[in-house]
Amino acid sequence: MKNFLLILLSAILLSLSFHPLGLNFLAWFGLVPLFFAVYKFSLSKTFLYGLVFGFLFSLFSLFWIVFLQIETNIKLLIVFGMFVMFLYIGLYIAVGLLLSKLLGLWSLPFIWAGLEYLKGLGELGFPWLSLGYSQARYTLIIQQASIYGIYGISFWLVLLNVAIFYYLLDKKIKDLLVLIIIFIIPVLFGYIRLQGKPLKSREFSVGIVQPNIDPNLKFSAAMRDQTFDRLIRLSEMCQEEEPNRRLNLIVWPETATPIFIVNPGVYQDKVIDLVDRLGVPILTGSPLYDRKKHEIYNGAVLIQPKKGITQEYKKLHLVPFGEHIPFDKYIPILRKIDFGEGDYAPGNEYTVFSTDDIKFSCLICFESIFPELSREFVKQGAKLLVNITNDGWFGKISGPQQHNDMAILRTVECGVPLVRSANTGISMVVDQYGRVLTEKELFKEGIISFTFSIYYIKTIYLVIGDLFWILSLLFVPLISIYKILIRRFV
Repeated sequence: MKNFLLILLSAILLSLSFHPLGLNFLAWFGLVPLFFAVYKFSLSKTFLYGLVFGFLFSLFSLFWIVFLQIETNIKLLIVFGMFVMFLYIGLYIAVGLLLSKLLGLWSLPFIWAGLEYLKGLGELGFPWLSLGYSQARYTLIIQQASIYGIYGISFWLVLLNVAIFYYLLDKKIKDLLVLIIIFIIPVLFGYIRLQGKPLKSREFSVGIVQPNIDPNLKFSAAMRDQTFDRLIRLSEMCQEEEPNRRLNLIVWPETATPIFIVNPGVYQDKVIDLVDRLGVPILTGSPLYDRKKHEIYNGAVLIQPKKGITQEYKKLHLVPFGEHIPFDKYIPILRKIDFGEGDYAPGNEYTVFSTDDIKFSCLICFESIFPELSREFVKQGAKLLVNITNDGWFGKISGPQQHNDMAILRTVECGVPLVRSANTGISMVVDQYGRVLTEKELFKEGIISFTFSIYYIKTIYLVIGDLFWILSLLFVPLISIYKILIRRFV
């Protein structure tokens, strides 16, 4: 019973380091009770308790999924999928603890970070609870992501927990010194990095529209005129907030235009007229349709003054069980499943939008939680990341805040700023160092008109990506097999 309570305590501490409370510092030692619980366990018992811990941690951190503002059938599907995901996350943690039993606890930071990277791959990729995201608002600490990405922060947190565990276990001065060094190095690195001054920068003015439209009503024909009127009114307010300066870009949220805006018609005319009157390009979320393939996409469209619609982007990474059924291309019978989920097709092109003032790329909804997507966009030439989303489905508890914080890390990793337009919030502007310059609160209609400096910082992460964690995935199993063979035959 004592060991179970220790595991429960770890699950609670780690979950509290994320929103809604966001007690970020708890992640610095939240794993320590778990380590004490499994310290003298057998391999099988360690695996089982790791599975239980992972499930509880996921349950406590993602409980808000129960409150999704969506149709019952879809909610049941997603909730079922998430319970499977809780076990899936627990499995990764269980495997990590098991391997660390073979290799020693100091190996766990490498194993943990490698498995987090693996967990984010593929159609079922879900890096939502990567431990490093708990530190998103600690600007000093997250600067290390410029070297090895979000999984590097997870590596550091687990390393810190291991160091605390060994100090508490033996109370040796040597262990205390190791602990202090592990904590101080990234803090000092962050401080030094934040002192850097750009050699060249320029001012960029953005208008962000947060229309706060009920996502359950926005696609109804009766709401269409009201939706467009609100978008137009708020866009005009964006420019009015900057009377002495022309905005460089106005951003509308995901599926802001609840019709195929690329199709000629009265609503397309309204948006083009608005863009021409303001003289400002508008990026809007909009569904897209491929007539040849008969496929619908969750997309984004750029409309420019005197040019009309110039570019489109089709979302690359779809929400599993929300926007499509995973693997339905390979298992035809899955196409017959219908719980009311979306039937979108994924795009296949890393689009870089281009205006007279900026080259930028768009992350739609939870694409912002996948670091490799942002990295590829910036490698293709984007100097700004724009995240458009509709988090109204999440309700007011935890989900929007967790999603928002994850986008912050993309700026540090890639060395570019990020602009976020969310239908119901949280909309924000983040600089190249992960500092939130301005943000709009949840479930409030409004705008952000903001001028900030655009400059580019070439980061190590941009060059090497997740190489450290790919290598750890390659070497850890090999070393584990070697250890097993040594134990068995030598």
